[in-house]
Amino acid sequence: MGQLDPHLMRVFREKACHPKHFPRIFNICRSYRRKDLKHPEHAYGMIDRLSDCCGIECSPEERDNAADWLMNCDVDPQNHSHQREMWNMIKGRRDCFWF
Repeated sequence: MGQLDPHLMRVFREKACHPKHFPRIFNICRSYRRKDLKHPEHAYGMIDRLSDCCGIECSPEERDNAADWLMNCDVDPQNHSHQREMWNMIKGRRDCFWF
């Protein structure tokens, strides 16, 4: 499983914690299910939607790496405990079992 790019994650964290972006990011994440994120078109779609929402430019390598990580981390955005862990990861905590 790939690792998320530290620079990209730092920029995403800054944007995600902003009240303007958080509701849209939450809605984008909740629009996917675990089985959706196992397929490249959905994983890349989520990365693209999050990038557009936050105004983050991703290189093709960063995009590939993020989608690969997302397909392999087995996160379920519909699961409330996974939602909490996703938020903890965004806030910088590393106590996620799927990370």
